[in-house]
Amino acid sequence: MQKTFNVTTSSIYPPGVYFVSEGLYVSAVCEKKTDCGILLYDKKHKEGIKIPFPEEGRKGKVYSMLLKGYYDRNFSYLFYQGEELFQDPYAQALLYERRYGETKEQPARCKVPSHEYEWENDRAPVIPFEDSIFYILHVRGFTKHRSSGVRAKGTYAGVIEKIPYLKELGITAVLLMPSYEFDEVFRPEKMHGQEQPAPFLKEEPEEKGLTAKVNYWGYQEGLYFLPKYTYAASKDAVSEFKDMVKALHQNGIEVMMQFYFPPHISPVKILEILKHWVLNYHVDGFQLMGGGLPLRMICEEPLFAEIKLISDQSQSFPAEKYGGWDAVPPEYRNYGVLNDAFLYDIRKLLKGDADMTGRLISLCKENAADRGIVNAIARQDGFRLADLVSYDHKHNEANGEFNQDGSDYNYSWNCGIEGRTKKKSILALRTKQMKNAMAFVMLSQGTPLIYSGDEFANSQEGNNNPYCQDNPVCWIKWNLTKQGEELFTYTKELIRFRKKNPILHGRMPLRSMDYLSYGYPDISFHGRDAWRPETGSNSRSLGILYCDRYGNPAGDETADLLYIGINMYWEPYTFGLPQAPKEKEWVRLLATDEQITEENREESSCNVLVPPRTIVIYGTRNVQTEKKNGRNRRS
Repeated sequence: MQKTFNVTTSSIYPPGVYFVSEGLYVSAVCEKKTDCGILLYDKKHKEGIKIPFPEEGRKGKVYSMLLKGYYDRNFSYLFYQGEELFQDPYAQALLYERRYGETKEQPARCKVPSHEYEWENDRAPVIPFEDSIFYILHVRGFTKHRSSGVRAKGTYAGVIEKIPYLKELGITAVLLMPSYEFDEVFRPEKMHGQEQPAPFLKEEPEEKGLTAKVNYWGYQEGLYFLPKYTYAASKDAVSEFKDMVKALHQNGIEVMMQFYFPPHISPVKILEILKHWVLNYHVDGFQLMGGGLPLRMICEEPLFAEIKLISDQSQSFPAEKYGGWDAVPPEYRNYGVLNDAFLYDIRKLLKGDADMTGRLISLCKENAADRGIVNAIARQDGFRLADLVSYDHKHNEANGEFNQDGSDYNYSWNCGIEGRTKKKSILALRTKQMKNAMAFVMLSQGTPLIYSGDEFANSQEGNNNPYCQDNPVCWIKWNLTKQGEELFTYTKELIRFRKKNPILHGRMPLRSMDYLSYGYPDISFHGRDAWRPETGSNSRSLGILYCDRYGNPAGDETADLLYIGINMYWEPYTFGLPQAPKEKEWVRLLATDEQITEENREESSCNVLVPPRTIVIYGTRNVQTEKKNGRNRRS
């Protein structure tokens, strides 16, 4: 138990509360020239003792002091300014004293981490953008549902329990929705870009006492230097988060985090925050959200040379440095852009809008030497994949805003019936459309991004803005339907197929040229006749040919060709396959319509009949012949 200590002046920086050899160092920013200091709790001061900053310890708005001789590592603290109590924005641990969604009169007390973490030679996978497959998940919602099958539901430990599933799926990086510490109990002034909605209470709270409206997503300012402690199964959120990172790294999976920074957060502090997570939590990348972000400064930070940085701002500064699209790229591209054009235009193509074939040609090969291009059909904001093919309109009434929140423009199609149905023909069409969507994401250049649960048709019941829904609307439902199992199996096959064929995830942009004289361009486009794509406004079909040797120029000279026949029209379409190389033949590899058979291909003319709203993938293989009944038989 701490008995005595002396208050003396100390250096102004760094901000925060730390133990040093002489005792406890304290530094904070106080906006008002009034009584301010630290409110300290320990065994001797259970109700807290106020220790004011000495005036001689002030420089501008920064105050500091040293509690000389104080070494009680079990203490907790808050800062005070007049009658106001506030948390240390540089705190690195909290006292675990409330449940998720529970309100307290006083903010959670801050702590100083009490021990060093054993990383056990942890090493980051360092997977390039072109070889990555991102997977967005909400730590709580990922395993909170009773069907998740994990012991530690809704926690970092729950994510660890799901690692075998993540490996089976084949993703390479998890992208965590805000997992830094924030107050999830709804505070309108902290919700960026949203006004106070009508009052909302959870009708059937899972846990007693949880009746407040919550900011389930977490896109708000918070305590940026520590993990969210109500996402931990234990009372040590710091160690549990690090356990999760270490376990994912041991299984070859990177850990990335979303951060929202309002405009008043200084560039210097943003850089300091990100450095903290890289150095202390071994995080592999960030999606940065907010306005006025110092992207150039962040990307050029030497510490982040192999850290992925993603934003929705299409910056051109890397091209200035590396010389344009056909220049030799940097050894590791550390900057990537979310491709909103892909998300919206592919949705339009999926539901059969006109004049989209030309856009498909551009989107499927879009890549850049200087930065990553991240493609998604669904993200955290907007319809989930299952809802994209089940609803024409948003259904956000449960948010308490009279269905006025959320985007009105989703470019969705319900396939004939709004919402749930048992009609087999509609369900079959929806399944095929979801498989088509996954094919577009996985077979395009750039980095695929999947929202957790989309791979098995998890639904949010038509809610495209469930920011306050801490319930099964947002939680992942793991009790798979037959539809979900079919989509999951197909998604796994697509991911394996993408990884197997380097031409589908190249580092450099494709040129539509045979610039290495392999006999075929790296990528080419086709229609009813080979080499003649139909790109008119009424076209909804396109054939894409890849020469896989361009994905591995130093490899096998007999590398296969890949042909993707895309028919988003509501009638069958006949594609003309290009002539296969000598001693090769075309064979079907994957199809989004399970009813399609090899008989759809006319061997003699190399034509392929693709059913309505279907994608078929063909590849070449060696022809083997044997004498039987006086003729050659292909096998």
